[in-house]
Amino acid sequence: MRRKYNKYTSIADRFPFIAFIIILGLSIFFLFVFAERFPLNFFSGSQASQIVKETSDYSIYIISPSNKQVFEFVNENESVPVEIKSKDIENLDYKLKLLANGEAIRTFNSPPYEYNWNPPGPGEYEMVANLVDDNDRVIASSNSVSFIVQYTSQTLETIERSIDIEEKKKLALKDAVYRAQNGAPIFSFKCYTPPVIDGVIDEWDIYDRAQIANPTIKKENFSSIKDCSGIIYTCWDDDAFYFAVIVTDDVFSQNYTGNQINNGDSVKLVFDTDLEGDFNIPFYNSDDFDIDFSPGNFAGILPEAFIYFPSRAPVGVEIKSAKTAGGYIIEAKIPWENFISFGARDMLVAGFTASIFDTDNLETTELVVSTSPQFEIYNVTILGTIVFIDGGDLMLTIKTEDETGSGEE
Repeated sequence: MRRKYNKYTSIADRFPFIAFIIILGLSIFFLFVFAERFPLNFFSGSQASQIVKETSDYSIYIISPSNKQVFEFVNENESVPVEIKSKDIENLDYKLKLLANGEAIRTFNSPPYEYNWNPPGPGEYEMVANLVDDNDRVIASSNSVSFIVQYTSQTLETIERSIDIEEKKKLALKDAVYRAQNGAPIFSFKCYTPPVIDGVIDEWDIYDRAQIANPTIKKENFSSIKDCSGIIYTCWDDDAFYFAVIVTDDVFSQNYTGNQINNGDSVKLVFDTDLEGDFNIPFYNSDDFDIDFSPGNFAGILPEAFIYFPSRAPVGVEIKSAKTAGGYIIEAKIPWENFISFGARDMLVAGFTASIFDTDNLETTELVVSTSPQFEIYNVTILGTIVFIDGGDLMLTIKTEDETGSGEE
């Protein structure tokens, strides 16, 4: 018997085929839309290539140091100022790694991207900054800059003295208790004709000079002696202590007077007049003196001095200042009556540090540089050394040598 089949089938019978066609069509549609929005390397599994593609618009640029720049340093504490500008990376979960000659020297987690880098020595350096992820994979790189670091003499030569004076200097240190680790001693010579306190320092050339260039307080802000440093001359007689400081300061700022002058650009002298007696006592006591000197602001505020410790106004101090193209000059006379039971004498050794306070228009001190490698207010155990020497009339000695030299020509 022949079976009869229905010529027509219902929609329900055709539903699996219809559903398959609809799903296939939608899949093809979404595949094209997805592929149009994402690059093909997404499908190749190259995730790193995808990241680099997406970050190709990031801008990272080293603006300091500049390419082919030459740094001429005279102090091992001087540094290369690094500044990096960027675009669109501040809010990313990436880090900026700075490299010099292939070695990582600093990693920034966030801006500002600024750093004072102390090079390990003279030579040629190449610097680049890389944007990296947590796996240290490079996402983007900055421009590459090349620069040179050179060092000149790091010490100031003292004036060659007579054999007798040189022997006296050695003898004074041989029999003295002082902290040799706190820097080379400063030799202060007796003056038979006191310098005129007028802000003009031509007459100081006959005395030894010492450099004020060791960053001691907020030293992380020190970049170069062109930013803040100085040279100090000293001398003495039976009546007073005299000094002249030539300060290099790229941004001058002094708006304070009285006991606040060290909040602006100023010079501080600290004396420990009984170095051997309180050799191991770190804090100030009755034989220690901390004196601040302000150049004024050359526009209404006059130069002045203030005895910071023990806190009081000085007696009979003379001070003059002068503005220079690169900073300022302070010249001063401090009568011994400001010191309690102290006056200089031949071959006396005392604690001493001269410091320059630099503010650069900030509300607080930005940097302090000193004659000694270390300096802290109220800590006399890290003071340097001053040696008082009577070497005779140095002016007369210089004149005699000049006359002798002229006669031999």
